[in-house]
Amino acid sequence: MKRPLHLYVHVPFCARKCPYCHFYNIGHDDGREALYVDGLAREIDTWRRLGVFDNAELATLYWGGGTPSILSEPGFSRLADVCLDVGPMAHDFEWTIELNPADAEPGRLSGYRARGVNRLSIGAQSFDVERLTFLERGHSGGESRRAVLTAVEAGFDDISIDLMFNLAVPGRRKAWATDLRLAFELPITHLSLYGLTIESGTAFGVRDRAGPRLTVSGRAYGAEYRAACRVARRAGFDHYEVSSFAQPGRQARHNSAYWSGCPYLGLGPSAHSFDGQRRWANAPSLTEWAEALAIGADPRAFVETLDPSQRSLEILYLELRTADGVSVDHPLLDSTSARQAVAELVAEDLCHLSAGRLACTERGFL
Repeated sequence: MKRPLHLYVHVPFCARKCPYCHFYNIGHDDGREALYVDGLAREIDTWRRLGVFDNAELATLYWGGGTPSILSEPGFSRLADVCLDVGPMAHDFEWTIELNPADAEPGRLSGYRARGVNRLSIGAQSFDVERLTFLERGHSGGESRRAVLTAVEAGFDDISIDLMFNLAVPGRRKAWATDLRLAFELPITHLSLYGLTIESGTAFGVRDRAGPRLTVSGRAYGAEYRAACRVARRAGFDHYEVSSFAQPGRQARHNSAYWSGCPYLGLGPSAHSFDGQRRWANAPSLTEWAEALAIGADPRAFVETLDPSQRSLEILYLELRTADGVSVDHPLLDSTSARQAVAELVAEDLCHLSAGRLACTERGFL
C-alpha cells in the first residue's frame, strides 16, 4: 500500500505586500518566475534522488504564498508538470491553489480546472470597502463575489474564502455582520477565519506601536468570533477546527494533515517541512534558495529533531485545535495533575469529553 504524500509549494510572488503579512514574498517578474520554477524542479529532483517519493502517492497538493495566481500561464503549466511528476495521484487527490480575487479571469480558472486543480482558496478578507482599504487590499468586495461565481462557472465545486476580523475600523459591527452574511450567500464550501494579528517586522507592526491600536479589545474579538460561529452553524457548516468551517465532507484535507501531525514536504523559499521526527525550513530568500540548489548545496535555513516529549506535546496541542480533539489516553494527560486540569476545563465549559476524547467547546476554541 502506498503512503500518502502531502506537498506544500510556496509561491513567493505578490503584486504588493499587505501591511499585516509576515510571510516571505517579493515582487513578480518573468526573470524571478523562471528562477523560481527552475529551483522547484531542482528541489524535487533532489528529494527524488533521496527516495522521498518512493512508494508514495500524492494525496494533497497545496500552492500557497505569496500569490500563486500571479504566475504566468507558462509558469503555471511548468510548475504543475514538475509537481505532478513526483508520483501517482490518490483517487481522492486534493489540489488547492490560493487565488487573489483580482486574478479570477474565466480563462485562467478554466485552465486551472482543466489541468486538475479541484479546490480554490480565495483571499477575500472582507467585502466592505473601508475594511479592504484598511487592509490595503488591491481588490474590491465585488471582485471577491465575482471570483467565487466565476470559479463555479469554470467547474469548481469546492471553494474556500478567507475572512478577517479583529479590525479597528469604524462601523465594524455592522460591517462584520455584512461580511458574514455575504460570505454565506455565496456558493462556498469552506470558510477560513483569521483574527488580525500584529506581527513585528510588518507595516502594521510599526503603525501599531506608534498608535492608535489597529485591533479591537479582547471582548470585542470574542464577540466577532462567536458571531462567525453562529452564522456558520446556521448555514450548515461544521466548525471542524479552531479557525475553519466547512460543509460536511468539505474539510480542507491538506490542512487537516498538519493538525493530525502527518508528515508533509514543503517546497520553495521559506517553505517548512516535517517528516515525523525532523522539522526544517528553506531559506527565506529566492536567490539564496535557488543558488544553493543550482550548486547542489542544502537550501535549508534550519533543521531540528523533535525528541519524544516535544512530539507528544505537539500532538496534544495540534489535535486540540480540531473538533475531534485528542484521546484521553494521550500520555501527557496520564497524571493526577493533568486529570485535575481536564476536570477543571470541563467544569468551566472550555472542553468536553466524548467517546474517549477531549475536545474544545466553542468557548474553549476562543
